[in-house]
Amino acid sequence: MFSGLTASLYDAVMAAAGLFCQQLPDRSPHLFGLQSPLCWRCSGITLGAPALLFYLLRWRALPSLKTSFLLALMLPLDVIGAILGLWPGSNAVRFITGALWGFFGTSAAFTIIARTLWRTSSGQRSAEVDAQ
Repeated sequence: MFSGLTASLYDAVMAAAGLFCQQLPDRSPHLFGLQSPLCWRCSGITLGAPALLFYLLRWRALPSLKTSFLLALMLPLDVIGAILGLWPGSNAVRFITGALWGFFGTSAAFTIIARTLWRTSSGQRSAEVDAQ
């Protein structure tokens, strides 16, 4: 009975992760003979984003937008290069570019959102001052 429940839980997790991850067996980590619900790239993204949280707790600042943008670009460049046949893809590179995307892509998104909210709130404040 427990193995049936475990198998059902594993199938449910695989199905949920399959909504946003290709889960190709040759591009996914395997542990104890079972394929991970996330491929190497998605595993990197999943670890990179929380790593940003630890960075924020330690340094209390986001990396610069320029640095974040440039390092986050490694993932799409790797994908495009592999599609065009410029280099063979490897799981280690997929994991690293995923982690860079998770960390620096999230940082860039937070920076852009914060700047947009700051401009919006600053604009509202200046409009209120002009109205008085």
